Amino acid sequence: MAQHSGRYDRVAGNYSQVRPRYPDELVAHLAALIRSVPALAGLVLDIGSGTGAFTRQLRPALPAALRLLGVEPGAAMRAQALAETPAEAAIDYVEGSAEAIPCDDSGAVAVVAATAAHWFDRPRFYAEARRVLAPGGVLAIVEYVRDAEQSPLAAALVAFIAEHGSRRAYVATDYRGELRALAGFGALQYFGLRRDLALTIDRFIGLALSSSHAAGLVERRGEAGAREALRELAAPHRVDAEHVRFGYLFQCITVRREA
Repeated sequence: MAQHSGRYDRVAGNYSQVRPRYPDELVAHLAALIRSVPALAGLVLDIGSGTGAFTRQLRPALPAALRLLGVEPGAAMRAQALAETPAEAAIDYVEGSAEAIPCDDSGAVAVVAATAAHWFDRPRFYAEARRVLAPGGVLAIVEYVRDAEQSPLAAALVAFIAEHGSRRAYVATDYRGELRALAGFGALQYFGLRRDLALTIDRFIGLALSSSHAAGLVERRGEAGAREALRELAAPHRVDAEHVRFGYLFQCITVRREA
């Protein structure tokens, strides 16, 4: 995980502003699973927490007695998380990685990775999650993916970045298959929602450029050239003078640590 931590340094400042929020229904679903853990004390760990966008979404849905800790190897991302998180939110951010989680054995009621697990050495991450989770504790993979099947603009962006961006550093992952096969875990649950988001064209451009794979586009065309190319890509998909619709699939896959 740490070897990839610098990929988002260039976009840390506006990452939270351009990336989509998870639907409230998904956050409520996950929070209900966490609240049902028998040993309702200890830590909830958000691994690869970035700028803390999901960490802040999850906090109000959890009991105040639970300590929420964002674990992030990237210094720029952690600094941005601290800048964007008010003190009263009662969230802490620490340096750490998915492969070496800073938590005592059985000290956590939940380990969450939100749009981050594709960067992990997942066998090591899953072993660490089993170590730090209390019996009955929740391991959750939360992510959003571009809905290239049902969203024409998402499909166009995927194809454009594949042709003009950086080489893809990871492949789509069958998290349900991985979690179902994990030793020491059970009770798999899946929760998914499709959403079409109304975005200003400028926000669509910022969202596209926040991808690590857009770095190659910026390197080849410069910031201004990359923005103009993305504006041209969006033009045929406008729903009015300033807006486009962009589709995502939001999903949450969970298992529980067995005794």
